[in-house]
Amino acid sequence: MKKSILTSLSAVTLLSLAACGDTASVDGISVEEILKESISTMEELDSYALAMDMAQTIEGELELMSFDYTYDISLTLEPTTMEMIIRADMGELGNGEYLVYLTEDDGFYIKEPTATGWMKRSDDFSDGLMTMTEIQRSPANLLKSFKDNMQHLSIETNDSSYIISLDSDDLDKADILDHLEDLGFDDMAPFNGADMNIENISHKVTIDKETFYQTDIDIEMTFNMMIMEENTSIDQQLHLMLSDFNNIEPIQIPKDVLEEAANELDF
Repeated sequence: MKKSILTSLSAVTLLSLAACGDTASVDGISVEEILKESISTMEELDSYALAMDMAQTIEGELELMSFDYTYDISLTLEPTTMEMIIRADMGELGNGEYLVYLTEDDGFYIKEPTATGWMKRSDDFSDGLMTMTEIQRSPANLLKSFKDNMQHLSIETNDSSYIISLDSDDLDKADILDHLEDLGFDDMAPFNGADMNIENISHKVTIDKETFYQTDIDIEMTFNMMIMEENTSIDQQLHLMLSDFNNIEPIQIPKDVLEEAANELDF
């Protein structure tokens, strides 16, 4: 099944959407029309490249941990193929680089920083990774969530882009959890009754005026919850940059990777 995988500003104009169904427009086009056009455009993508920076801070009562990750991804959607480099900086836990290939025919292959060579992982492992990277693979879903929260949007514009933002200040907890599910976080319902305080979630998408492609996505989340009977604060920031739309050919796993992995244990 085909799935859409998901600069400084000059002369910025801020427009606030005060109520659901607001017909505010920029450049002669309404916000709702911008969202509809971009969703349709992103759903028709065949391939693209994605760079993502993710920073996470976890602060407990006795410990502070920070993690930084960068992703460089090239992918096609029909057929599904992917090449990915993940660079992780986990502070005292160490640093490392992960190399990944995925194709429908050959499966999932990974080279980890502590491994001696390439390994083929099971389909279950591959499915888990694809769930975790749903936000990268389905940026169109982000805008569908925007359409469900029209009354909480604001829009800015410059010479080349529309910048649409969603802030959680006026959303209740259930709405925020629904929004997280739209972003690719599976089954957030159990957290609705949990002892979790969502301080903030803000989400900004930059859309090219000519093509209606999403070119940048920024997400910030801050929440508190009990983990192992300890009050823990979690802050996460993501920045995604999309490019090379429909310019990537299906990725082939190199022969030496396949041969090397054949000599390793399949987990």
